[in-house]
Amino acid sequence: MSVNSIVVLEFFSLYLGPSFIRLNQSAIRPEKQQQIEIKKEHQDIYNKVQKHLTSDPYRLPVKTPILTEYSNHLLDYLNRTYSVPLFHEDQLQALAYNQIVASIRQKIKKRKLILRLTDKSNNFYIGSANEFDKKAQKFFQETNAFIELSYNPFHEILNKVIQLLNRLRSEKLILVRQHEQMMPDRKNAELAHLYFNPKTHKVL
Repeated sequence: MSVNSIVVLEFFSLYLGPSFIRLNQSAIRPEKQQQIEIKKEHQDIYNKVQKHLTSDPYRLPVKTPILTEYSNHLLDYLNRTYSVPLFHEDQLQALAYNQIVASIRQKIKKRKLILRLTDKSNNFYIGSANEFDKKAQKFFQETNAFIELSYNPFHEILNKVIQLLNRLRSEKLILVRQHEQMMPDRKNAELAHLYFNPKTHKVL
C-alpha cells in the first residue's frame, strides 16, 4: 500500500469513524470484552470506508487489495490502541467514570426514567417514562396519525423491497448502480416510528 493510499484511507477512517477520542478501557474491561469491542469497531469503520470508496465518485472494486490491506492496518491499529496500558491516574479516572455511569443506569432503571438527547440544543434530558407515554397517547387522540401495531412488520416490508429491486434489476428497468444505491441495509434499516425529543430550547 502506498503512502498516499494510507493517508487517504486514514482520512476516511477519521471522517467516517468514531466522533470522539476514546480513553483506553483496558483497565476496567476483560480481554474477551475488549476483543468483542475491537471486532465491532473495526467492522463498523471498515464498512463505512468501503461503502464510501466503492460508490461514486471513487468506485473502487470491492475486492481490491488496497481495502484488504487497509482492513488489516485498521485492525492492527485498534489492537495496539486497546492494549496500551493506562497511567495510574488515568486508570483511577476510568474506574471512577465507570462507577458514575453504572450508578446513573441503576437510578434510571429503578425510577423508570428516560434519558434522551434533546432536539437541536444537544443537551441531555431526563424525564419520567410515564410522561412520555401520556404525551404519546395525547398525540394519538388528537391526530389519528399513528396506530399501535400488533406485530413487527419490518422483515416482511424489507423482503418485499429487496424482491422488488431484484425484479427491476433483472428486467433491466434500473441500472446496477441504482440497484446498489437503493438496496436497504439490513443492519441499519428500521421502520419509521413515533418518538418525542424534548425541545428544551423553546420556552414552555
